[in-house]
Amino acid sequence: MKYQNFIMRILCLLLILAAAVGYNSMQKKDTQAQESQEITALTKRVEKLEEQNTEILSALEEAAKNQEAAIAQAQRDAKDKDDAAKEDAEEADTEEESDDSENVYKDGTYTGSAQGFGGAITVQVTLANDEITDIQVTSAPGEDSAYLSQGEGVISSIISTQSTDVDTVSGATFSSTGIINAVVDALGKAENG
Repeated sequence: MKYQNFIMRILCLLLILAAAVGYNSMQKKDTQAQESQEITALTKRVEKLEEQNTEILSALEEAAKNQEAAIAQAQRDAKDKDDAAKEDAEEADTEEESDDSENVYKDGTYTGSAQGFGGAITVQVTLANDEITDIQVTSAPGEDSAYLSQGEGVISSIISTQSTDVDTVSGATFSSTGIINAVVDALGKAENG
């Protein structure tokens, strides 16, 4: 009997220890299962993000290809328009060359000169069908290049208005006046007799 009580206590103690160890192992299994589920969920999210990333990259590549194709098409269209405009201009030139007598000016390129700030300014004026199509400064040895390049701004005004009655360029008054007067001189040489 003496030992029976002692053995019962040891057995109870062993049962308590077994229960604690069993509880701990159950907790570890639950924690491992939960961690495994979290890892699986994170892996799925990463895979979805990679898929989205791939889709975005392919969409960007497609957009870039479409943009390149559109630019190439626009360049081809612009070249076709330029070619068509050149052909139309050549056809118009050949038609107009036959009857020049009704025009105020003869078609061709004419040279004119006038006094600028630092000396004579010489220009070439190209005429087609009574229109000024181009003006080039061919010589201006005495002009300061900065003022001359500023004064050449008057050329676009003359061509767009088809008149020499335009304002001079502020800051380059003498150079722009010389260019205007040189164009007037060239137009005088181009007048139909």
